[in-house]
This record gives sequence, structure tokens and C-alpha cells, in this order.
Amino acid sequence: MSVNNEKLRKEFAFFAHVCKDYCPLYEALSAQVAEDEPIRNLTAGGPKRQPPSNMLFGAVHFLLLSGVEHPLREYYPTVGGTRPAADAYPAFRDFCQQFEPEILHLVANRLVQTNEVGRCGVLLPAFSSVCSEFNRPLHLLEVGSSSGLNLFFDQYHYEYSNGHQAGPDSAARVVTELRGDLTPPLPATMPPIAGRIGIDLAPVDVMDDDAMRWLESLIWPDMVERLTLFRAARAIAIKSPPRILAGDAMDLLPEVFASVATDALPCVFHCHVIYQMDRQWRTRFGALLTELGSQRDFAHISLEWLGDDPGPMLHFTAYHRGEPIRCTKLAEAHHHGRWLKWVAPR
Repeated sequence: MSVNNEKLRKEFAFFAHVCKDYCPLYEALSAQVAEDEPIRNLTAGGPKRQPPSNMLFGAVHFLLLSGVEHPLREYYPTVGGTRPAADAYPAFRDFCQQFEPEILHLVANRLVQTNEVGRCGVLLPAFSSVCSEFNRPLHLLEVGSSSGLNLFFDQYHYEYSNGHQAGPDSAARVVTELRGDLTPPLPATMPPIAGRIGIDLAPVDVMDDDAMRWLESLIWPDMVERLTLFRAARAIAIKSPPRILAGDAMDLLPEVFASVATDALPCVFHCHVIYQMDRQWRTRFGALLTELGSQRDFAHISLEWLGDDPGPMLHFTAYHRGEPIRCTKLAEAHHHGRWLKWVAPR
């Protein structure tokens, strides 16, 4: 087995582990794709640094959401399927063989650009911490914003497992389980927002049904509530589409940062984005943030799963008068935002 082939096998096996207890369908399919060389090789032509499991399962899900008829639909809850996940692989394999050209095209031409609105339940207490630190309206600058749905976090309704609720009455309802002994700073009112700008290598237009269906296809099919939340958030964004700039944050962030009004606080944030960048890019990005921090006060919020971390970590860095005055690990979280464990003392 080639080195690349073995790497693909390990990545699908790891994805089965990631899906355990959360997505029985992908847990079962991933474990079997890991041992099925012709099927896992359908991802070999994907763009560099794109997760092969997300690309393959996204391509299949996209075709099903587009209305393709096949017995595999009976196993996907997002299209009305109810059959048990454990029995799905023969139908999945047949689907991949029957629609191989379409799958190869999608894998080669799309990117993993999840816009997971559920992560806003993790981000909200971080934004609340920023407001407590600086007491100024936030000008949101999201790196890797995809379609920009998380830029509208203040327009969603939040329900936490301790009974706390926040935000307006909205069809977009974000439900988050709190774990651990510490309670995060959950706001009574939404932080004031002065502006919203996204940056993405390949922005997704919320008005483009095909592009938004690809984002829907990256939602795990067992989690119908995630798809419902996504569609409710999109309905909000359509009313006033976000401004998203196309390009590398290394090139665009300095100019965008400089455009923020002096009475607002630039708040740079990103969720499950920079893990796709190589170590050199991340080092340069850190140096850029330090340089921006020498110019004016700002906040940096990071929700990423990097290196040897056992899961996603939420960090907050405050830059004040040219220095990073506080760099704090705030919380551990589920990769879709389903739960949050606050670890920073109040």
C-alpha cells in the first residue's frame, strides 16, 4: 500500500472515531470506506489540505439533496430516510460506483467550507468576554467566513442547558449543553455590533442556491436539527447579505482592519479554519496579529482543533496599547458546538 493510500485509510478510520456517538451513519460508512481502496481513492484528486472524508461524504450528500434517486436515500434522515445506518454500506458503495463521474467532479472542484451555526453557542460567551474587556461595540472581522452566517450571531436565539436564554425570538435557535463546574459569561443582551466583514479564499453567496446546497451537504445527515438551523440562519442573512471579501486574510486583513471606525473595536475571529493552513501560514498569521495589535486595541477569538489537542479549543487574546495583555484559553468544545466546557476563571 502506498504512503498516500495508507494516509487516506487512516483519515477515514479517524473520521469514524470523530463521528462516534454523534453520527451513526458516517461512523459506519467511514469505518468501511477505510478498508475499501477503490471507494476511498475517489478522494485522491481533491484539493490539497481538504479533508477527504468531508469531501467524499459531502459529494454524496450533495447529490442526494439535489434530488438524485437511489436506494441510498433510505438511509439519510436529511432526505427522509429511516433505515438503520449499520446496513447502509452496500447502497453507499453502489451509489459511489453509479455516480462516480459526478462525485469525482465535486471532489475536485469544491472546498470544505462548513458554516456551522451551532458554534455560535460557543462563540457567544467569548464575544461577551470581549465586551466586558473593552466596553465598545464590536466590528466583526471573520477569517474563513464561508457564507458569513456566523457574522449574524446576535440575531439568533440561544438556549443553554442551565436554563439561560439570550438573543431575540428567532427561528434560528442555537442549543448548547454546558459541561464542567464553571459557568461561562452568558449575556442578558447581545453585544453591540458596529459592523460585519468576512474574508474567505472562496466566498459563498447566500443568494446562490447551488453554493448553499454544498454547505448543506457538509452537514452530517443524522443531524436534521443542524440543517434546520442552517436554513433558518440563511433566511436571516438573505435579508441583508453579508460583505465577504475574496482572498487570503494575510493580504486583506490589514486594510480591512484599518477601515474600522475608531469608536469600534476590531474583533478578528475564526472557527475551524486555520487548521487547513500549513504551519508557515499560521506562523505568519500570528505575526500579522501582533503587528495589528501594535496599531490599536483589538480582540482575537479562535475556535480551532490544532495539533495534538484532544478537541476544539476556544481562545481569546486581548491586545491593548500595543501589547497582548491577555491570552486565555476560555473553553473546550464540541466541533459542532453541541457542548461547551468553560475553563477560564471568572
